[in-house]
Amino acid sequence: MDSGSLKEFYLDLNPLTLLRSNNREFAETLILFAYMVVFAVICYKITMFLVERIKPALDPVHEYNRRKVARMGFLLVFAIAYLPIIFSSLSLLPTVLGLAGAGIVISLKEVWLNMVGWFMIMGANGFKVGDRIEIDSIKGDVVNIGFFKFTLLEIAQDPRFEQSTNRLIHFPNYNIVLHRFFIVSETMDFVWDEFRVYLELRSNWEKAEKICSQILHEELVLAPELVESKIREMSKNYLVRLGKTTPIVYTSLEPEGTILMCLRYLTPIRSKRLNRILISKEILTKFREENDIYIYTH
Repeated sequence: MDSGSLKEFYLDLNPLTLLRSNNREFAETLILFAYMVVFAVICYKITMFLVERIKPALDPVHEYNRRKVARMGFLLVFAIAYLPIIFSSLSLLPTVLGLAGAGIVISLKEVWLNMVGWFMIMGANGFKVGDRIEIDSIKGDVVNIGFFKFTLLEIAQDPRFEQSTNRLIHFPNYNIVLHRFFIVSETMDFVWDEFRVYLELRSNWEKAEKICSQILHEELVLAPELVESKIREMSKNYLVRLGKTTPIVYTSLEPEGTILMCLRYLTPIRSKRLNRILISKEILTKFREENDIYIYTH
């Protein structure tokens, strides 16, 4: 290959030459697209490198969220910038798009719904990585949010313990559009829990009620000042009224001929099982010291 041919070959593949051309062939358009993808990746890498040098992430969660937002931002910006360039040399583009539009919308219905679901997730009423949600009768902690799907670390179905099964479940984002979901966010990560103890009729229920009330107020559950702080934080976006937030013991006579002590209290959702264990041990210890309180065992 002589120098003239080499120079002509170089000019034909030069990205600036391809970019200025208005009558590109299909192969030349593909080559230009490859150049542009490489350029976008390099810009993203350099930007993230500079950001990490100038302002390092505070923790892994912060770094994950920042990279996720940066990737989506770069994808959106470069897509908007590249589409007119890629299609500028194609003739009859309006006709092609018009004929293909209906088929694309129908065949990619789930893709569009996934995109709508992603915008809902990222909106004010959505959720973020670290939140605990329940959707379609499945509960779990959000560990990843993508443009087309999100991933949960599954929580066991037994509502008493809230223990992880260590299984990952992937949900297409369109589930957010089609199903209702429940959120326990990091902003307000506590729930009401009830611990029930059945006593025999001959038990001294006044003493038992007093003991249970003392147990609930001995720092075994969520501190009231922490609850108030979280409510104030959440009230910035939602009108929240929890009413009475202090723990309470309800005593009732059951049809089976037993006395029910129902201990109701607020607890961090991830400490639900631990608090139940602590309360159980305290009740067993305190009741064992009394000779007129009998736990119903049948």
